Amino acid sequence: MGIFDDLRNGTLTAATSNQVPQATSAASTAAVTRTCGDITNSGDVGATAGGTSPSNVDNVVFESRQELFRRGDSLGFATEFVTINGKMVIKEVAGYVQAMISAASGEGVAMQVTSGFRTMADQQRLYNKYLAGTGNLAAVPGSSNHQNGIAIDFNISSQNGRVFEWLTKNAWRYGFIRTVSRERWHWEYWGDWNGVEKPSWANGWHSPRTMFSSVRRIHACGEPGGGNSPMRQSNWWTAKGANSSHTDSQTSGKTNSWIGFGNEHLPDKLDREYPGWDRA
Repeated sequence: MGIFDDLRNGTLTAATSNQVPQATSAASTAAVTRTCGDITNSGDVGATAGGTSPSNVDNVVFESRQELFRRGDSLGFATEFVTINGKMVIKEVAGYVQAMISAASGEGVAMQVTSGFRTMADQQRLYNKYLAGTGNLAAVPGSSNHQNGIAIDFNISSQNGRVFEWLTKNAWRYGFIRTVSRERWHWEYWGDWNGVEKPSWANGWHSPRTMFSSVRRIHACGEPGGGNSPMRQSNWWTAKGANSSHTDSQTSGKTNSWIGFGNEHLPDKLDREYPGWDRA
């Protein structure tokens, strides 16, 4: 029986599941691949996102009337945006992003926004690149969460994955969770709007979610519960300089995407090093 058969058959248990390696202490040390039985099942849903107040962004707001979309439908218009790392971020979300970047910086982690709000023209350009095979997965224009104001991409591979590990530990406190299993860089605001008035464009469809509600603590990309496709090779940690025996490579992208650069399942690592990290 293959290592992912348990996931296909719905028999995921503490003894049999998808692969997770032990952390490696040096790049020259081969990773030891183990089954999902080495990942803790506890807290598979996790804490509810949100709670930390946003930073004040009033002094860096600029106006640009932009239409917001969700699943092809118009949500109305937003007129106030903030530029972070040269990227356009809707004002109501920008305060949480800036608070998070500031907190990470205080711990020596250089977090940056690599993509924020996208206009229809921006999304069309990225979608065309995806169709041509020269870009990452991109949604049909009008259906991307980068067009409804809540999605932010971060430089997760920076500092040998320290940004990704920091986000895994802390992003939920600022309202951000992951929603696409094979995209470690893609995070969305699903918090409680603490400290700001909930924007009208978020009414009727947006309410707080838990940190593992979309990308489960235990999953394998391209397997049941882990999305439709394995992670692209260009996005494996090995492509970012990690050990060639990293689980991303060993599973041909059918990896648990909570595994970090150092080849360890980060929620389990945080449970061990920072007990209670996932509780408010």
